Amino acid sequence: MEKATAAQRSDSSTPQPLPASGDDTSAALLRAAREILMTSGLPGLSLRRIAEAAGCTTMQVYSRFQGKNGLLQALFDEGFEVLAAAQRAVPLSLPADQRVQQLCRAYLHIAAEYPQHYALMLGGHSADFKPPKESQDQAMATLQHLIEAVANALPTGPDQAQHASVVAHQILAFCHGWATLSAIGITDNTNVEAIDRAVSSLLTGAEA
Repeated sequence: MEKATAAQRSDSSTPQPLPASGDDTSAALLRAAREILMTSGLPGLSLRRIAEAAGCTTMQVYSRFQGKNGLLQALFDEGFEVLAAAQRAVPLSLPADQRVQQLCRAYLHIAAEYPQHYALMLGGHSADFKPPKESQDQAMATLQHLIEAVANALPTGPDQAQHASVVAHQILAFCHGWATLSAIGITDNTNVEAIDRAVSSLLTGAEA
């Protein structure tokens, strides 16, 4: 397998901008919630603290987002929007196996760059918040980039679409495990050679 060039390595390490949202008040509330989430985590998110940081009233949180859960949904959605943007930035022109590796690097970069968003995206939210179906569908759509890349990397065969989906989920499970261990210092997101070897092994095993 060819090694990625230095330029290709840098693609997944470029910080992705967080999206803007709505009118000035909505944007201020979302920005305040985002900053509190990123500095204090989910336990630090209270309506009063968000409203004070945004220079608004708690009533404006309800009028714009229907309360705290609406803000959590917005943060959940923007996390997956940033992940999707990072994955779209991986060139389609790369060899298929290298593209799978780069998609994994992009995933791990977002997990490291936005750890509190990542925790919210992957289930680290309050018991009374459940992302609505449209948000869950958006989240699942981000996996399609990986499924398509895996399908292109595997030999053509019967039930290829289903096989590619299974392998993509296995690779996603590896990425999530690596990101989780990296967050507590056991693995290293900058060790791209180890990440690439692991992904290559999963692809090679799937070809057998």
